[in-house]
Amino acid sequence: MDATRLPNRDLVAIKSFLKQGQELHIAQFFASIVDKRNHCVPVHEILTDPYDPQLALMVMPYLRPCNNPEFATVGDVVEFVDQTLEGLVFMHQNNVAHRDVAAANIMMDAKPLYPNGHHPIRLGYTPDSMYPVSPLPRAGRDIRYFYIDFGLSSWFSKGSSTNVIGDVGRDVEVPELSDKVPYDAFKVDIFALGNVYFKEFMKKYKNTDFLVSLIERMKRERPEQRPTAEQALQEWQKIRATLKDPQLRWRLVSQSEQPIERVVNDTVAVAWEGLHHLKKLVG
Repeated sequence: MDATRLPNRDLVAIKSFLKQGQELHIAQFFASIVDKRNHCVPVHEILTDPYDPQLALMVMPYLRPCNNPEFATVGDVVEFVDQTLEGLVFMHQNNVAHRDVAAANIMMDAKPLYPNGHHPIRLGYTPDSMYPVSPLPRAGRDIRYFYIDFGLSSWFSKGSSTNVIGDVGRDVEVPELSDKVPYDAFKVDIFALGNVYFKEFMKKYKNTDFLVSLIERMKRERPEQRPTAEQALQEWQKIRATLKDPQLRWRLVSQSEQPIERVVNDTVAVAWEGLHHLKKLVG
């Protein structure tokens, strides 16, 4: 549920969770680390559930789905991959496997897109829910992405086996999930994040071919053939270095867009970019 934090009037989200299990410890551990690579959701405080002693309430910043509003430019995609791979490396280096990586569990701080706020339920409306509100472009704004929901996560002691069992998680396409046969929890994260890139970008847009080699490696059927998070980030950095600045400003082209539509939409996009640049010049 959403709520307003009284000291600063910030909008927050409150999650009810079982006290048993590692979710609280993992969330608080990551929240205590100040590191720009840390893309785990901050935790403001933990409250006692007033009705159920087995539950507690986790107070976090209010975040918006990572894909709402939709990604608009190649640069938007690049920034998302930058941060999510960086965040996965950070988690894995701290011996935590998320085990439930999916677009629904990657949120963003969208305040730079909505400087006057928006309603937490009627996302396309003003805070009073009365009037439609449009987001500013992501390009040129400090959008930060966060992993949420550590309810299925595993925290391993240093040097211990990272094998787990359990047919769990939002991504049912991970091939090795099993209630009986152990599998490497970290390799599941690699496949699942690669699948996020595939579903959110490759399936939706025509001009995200630069992701093909990375996605293919991350989604290999045999877990031992997938890269580690560090290796995936290194490969991505090589790919990213081949992308030129003008390419980052290209708008994303829908897979369903017809050639004549593309001509019109490209013309409109160029006109809007020119207008935006002019407005910046004149203040």
